[in-house]
Amino acid sequence: MTQQRPRVTFVLDDLDVDVPLGARLIEVVDVAGADVTFGCRNGTCGTCRVRIVEGIDNLSKPTPEERDFLAALEARPDERLGCQFSIHGDVSIDYLGS
Repeated sequence: MTQQRPRVTFVLDDLDVDVPLGARLIEVVDVAGADVTFGCRNGTCGTCRVRIVEGIDNLSKPTPEERDFLAALEARPDERLGCQFSIHGDVSIDYLGS
């Protein structure tokens, strides 16, 4: 039985994209053309900060570095850096930016 591909919903763009299991958001945005901006692409600028509307448990866990950076930004618990996670199930994302 073939495993179903996760669906990423970009709230701001009203765009749904089926992605390979384990795809990184940064790769999905590049292909789908969603409106999420990536500055440094390595988790040090905060440009790609997103709010996870639904499905936060379907993402890879934040690294200690990402947690520390988000804490310094006083980010909410539902916020992540888009360049830092991979997708393992359906998720809805709203772009916040820096």
